[in-house]
Amino acid sequence: MLMTPNVKAARADDAEGEYPLHALDFYWQGFEPGLTCYDSRENEVSEFDLERVDFVVSQRKSCIGYFDDDDKYILCPRNASVTRFAQCAECSRESFLPFQDCVFDPKCEGEKCDLEFCRREHVLYVAFYDTRVKIGMSSNRRVEKRLIEQGADAYAILGTFPNRKRARDTEKEISNRLRLPQFYRQEVLLRNFSRSLDVRGIEGRHEALSITLGEAYGLRPEPIRWLDGYPLELPLSRSPRLQGTVGRHKGRLVGFKGKWLVYEQDGLRALNLSDIEARFLSRESL
Repeated sequence: MLMTPNVKAARADDAEGEYPLHALDFYWQGFEPGLTCYDSRENEVSEFDLERVDFVVSQRKSCIGYFDDDDKYILCPRNASVTRFAQCAECSRESFLPFQDCVFDPKCEGEKCDLEFCRREHVLYVAFYDTRVKIGMSSNRRVEKRLIEQGADAYAILGTFPNRKRARDTEKEISNRLRLPQFYRQEVLLRNFSRSLDVRGIEGRHEALSITLGEAYGLRPEPIRWLDGYPLELPLSRSPRLQGTVGRHKGRLVGFKGKWLVYEQDGLRALNLSDIEARFLSRESL
């Protein structure tokens, strides 16, 4: 009997104890995607085989814990439920940030929290999704990795700033003044998957932005850097449909780009793998 997604989700909720794998981190190593999980049966951290598209994802999300200074995995002591972030506040303080909201809106330049992360040099960039443009910021040492995680086709660095807060403040100012978006809905970006990349259009937008940003802010964007190594052959025959995270995913793997795993089952579907973090997985039929 064919079940609707809601029925699948309800059935998954009824069987939370049967999910042995806790998704800790979806990441890219160069242009190779990976998903790290904690296996409660084996009491170990292992890699999840993303190329085998046959698994079930839970509704429930629990804190992923953290890795200590010796790279030993520590379970969340409270097994805390989470929503917006993959870690609870307690585990975040132990491993990353004392105030999680600083990920999006830094409260200081590092003088209050004394964190190297907040004092670290950051860059402002524009990312191209075909000819769609968004503005963003990242630490200098991981900007390309971040743009691969976001599935950008190309990017250009606009300028360098001494810390995270100054980069973020400038990002918001330019976004508001020039009406440059800071994000796009997933469904909008997935439409590009069925189109050939408009290289000349991207170059034209980069040239126009360079002039505008130079005149308004004295910024001189660097040349375009292309991101063309994703394991997904584009354009696709049609745009994939965004699939809800919770429930069963089974089909033929098509490929990966950014946060999305694309597979074929009664048409093309796209699963947001970043939304799997903190959820539980199973290979069994629940």
